[in-house]
Amino acid sequence: MKMTQNERRRMYLAQQAARQAMLDRLKEPVSVDAGASASSIRRRWLKTVAIATLIGSGLLAYSVVQFHPPTSIEAFLPRL
Repeated sequence: MKMTQNERRRMYLAQQAARQAMLDRLKEPVSVDAGASASSIRRRWLKTVAIATLIGSGLLAYSVVQFHPPTSIEAFLPRL
């Protein structure tokens, strides 16, 4: 579908307006909460330690427990 010159101009102007709005939004100062509470920092560290513990225990269990996947699907089927 071919656009007329007037339609192309309107599309161009709309794109320019959208670009300018995005650039204006980037220029606005960003408010940063400098006073992050101690409880949120503590909570973040607790989550990090919990994730590291889970990963470490998973790796330890993987190295200790021997897992042999079945060679075929027949191992999962009930024997009749």
